[in-house]
Amino acid sequence: MDEHRGLARERRAVTKLPVIDLAPFIEGGGFDERRAVAQALREACIDIGFFYLAGHGIPQQEFDEVIALGHRFFELPLPEKMKLHSNNSPARLGYRGLGGPNPGASPDKIPDIKERFHMNREVLPGEPEDGRRGAGLTQWPDEALVPGFTAVMKRHISARCAVAQHLARAFALSLDLPESYFDAMYRYPNGSLVLNYYPAVDPAALRDQQWSFSPHADYNAFTLLYQDENGGLQLLNAAGDWIDADPIPGTMVVNIGDTFQRWTNDLYTSTLHRVINKSAQARISAPLFASPNGATIIRCLESCTGPGNPPRYEPVESEEFVKGLLEEAYRTGLPTLGAKTAERLHAS
Repeated sequence: MDEHRGLARERRAVTKLPVIDLAPFIEGGGFDERRAVAQALREACIDIGFFYLAGHGIPQQEFDEVIALGHRFFELPLPEKMKLHSNNSPARLGYRGLGGPNPGASPDKIPDIKERFHMNREVLPGEPEDGRRGAGLTQWPDEALVPGFTAVMKRHISARCAVAQHLARAFALSLDLPESYFDAMYRYPNGSLVLNYYPAVDPAALRDQQWSFSPHADYNAFTLLYQDENGGLQLLNAAGDWIDADPIPGTMVVNIGDTFQRWTNDLYTSTLHRVINKSAQARISAPLFASPNGATIIRCLESCTGPGNPPRYEPVESEEFVKGLLEEAYRTGLPTLGAKTAERLHAS
């Protein structure tokens, strides 16, 4: 699609994210329709690595149910939530309170104002043990405390993973690869759903550089985010300006993570983003972090290298790459910034 194989044109400083309709991939549209979707996706991923996703097939009622159950969970007494703390889980799944999993780990840094609950999909029939990561290891709350929570979240994670599998086909086509290129890698994807709870805050009372979620880039391949109507998500564009990604009804926000930036040899952009809840009420967002099976080797895609554009990274196992970044974040209680991400933050 580009004149020089794998070489991105100059990134444009977008001020508004495009809305991309995945329906041709979900509903079996014609090749020309799918190709047009892939081209739009490619443009967005080069420019800023973010776009709104429509036509994904998940009904609004289901998203509403997820958000409502999220509020019910976070409104539980702290002792009940602490029973499910992620420190109790070898897979690091479960509840994390204000200040992150280890509030005392970085006393010199300003903590984010958020609580989180981490879940993962169930083990699938015939799934090999190698590369499962946290599949089947979620700590679920007592059914009597939050009726319906477990069943709804399990069903929703499955639905989001199905969207991720369709989206992986669109990504393949956008990269001049066969649509089926990622199919085997996403047959048993890592599908980690997180509920982010941002209490209402008074912006005037915030300390300098204090956020609901401080600037960071995601570690996985790509993220499918549903955010409630309150908004607060901001992205850093190519000009170094923070732009708003306000909620659009019926859509999710999709963004490229560090794994996919590495996979595409920096063709696609893992962009810094942050959250500040300026509303007068608590906000919930629900990202699903989608990556290929953990045993997948992430090496430069054949369509993202060529004369004058050699591979920039050594091959690495997907699970090990993400695990290293997650463990650092878990240790400090703050987002880990890779070298390229830190450079972008410093430049802003």
